[in-house]
Amino acid sequence: MTKAILRRLVEDAITAPSVHNVQPARWRIEDNSLLLAEDLSRRLAVGDPTGNDAAISLGAAAEALRIAASREGWHVVEERRGLPDLGAGLRAIARYRFDRGADVDPLAGWLGKRASWRGNFLVPTEADRAAVQQFAGADATIVTAPDALALLGREFDAASYGFMRDGAFRGELLGWMRLRRRHPCWARDGLNAEAMALSPVEAIGANLVLGPLFSPLDRLRVAPALLAEGAKVAAAAAVILFHRPVVEAPFESGRHFLRLWLGIERAGMGAAVLAALADDPRAASHVASTHGIAAGQRLVSAFRVGRRSGPGFARARLPIDAVLF
Repeated sequence: MTKAILRRLVEDAITAPSVHNVQPARWRIEDNSLLLAEDLSRRLAVGDPTGNDAAISLGAAAEALRIAASREGWHVVEERRGLPDLGAGLRAIARYRFDRGADVDPLAGWLGKRASWRGNFLVPTEADRAAVQQFAGADATIVTAPDALALLGREFDAASYGFMRDGAFRGELLGWMRLRRRHPCWARDGLNAEAMALSPVEAIGANLVLGPLFSPLDRLRVAPALLAEGAKVAAAAAVILFHRPVVEAPFESGRHFLRLWLGIERAGMGAAVLAALADDPRAASHVASTHGIAAGQRLVSAFRVGRRSGPGFARARLPIDAVLF
């Protein structure tokens, strides 16, 4: 295992999704191994105070590494004990060693192609709805009925708006939004306007609605309609409710989260995360009970899924030298 190969594996791991695209994973190339760490400065103090979403993001990065290594014929061995105290705002998560003999993971070809699709989907067909059923399983519940999708859209809007009414939450979110192409981090991290499917005019509007105009628009009860995305949920081919055992660590859930998303991409479909449905306790409880999710499972996230209606876009990613330490 050469340093060049290890560096290439990190480049693949960078493609993993993360909350608000904050990219908390940091990597150190060691002798025949990689050390994964969390950059604690990337924690969302308001939106993710317990670190749950950060752990899911790190688990997704670890799974991306494993998938990428399989493409090179390497089997990954994870070590969680005896990790160093890194200091300087870094927390060691795991060390990865490599053995020969792995089969290529069937999802390997989609690592670099996955991206959130925040725009509209094509009008779904019955074939689209049927295709999504392949993801039904122990950790995925599929919703395709139009009335159920419309209800999920309304629940998503209500939950999302509940978070938006917190000024600190909005400020943190705006801090990770890159609404103008000249923003220095437009192509590096966070949520840029292109990725959020916002035109230049819509981006200006989003900055105003989430910023100085929110309070007066909230008082006038206009803001909910301006921020609503429920119509996109109602028009999707399906919503996939992703749930995992309550006792499972979020890091492990992150591995399965990535695999599900890559599977959606492999099926020729796009997906957008509906995080508010899982993050809001009331919404999560209601969705779970309505759709028969067992008591021993927790709603980790949800995706609206459909056929993409346009070309892709360049994903914002930190360069490899920024994630190596």
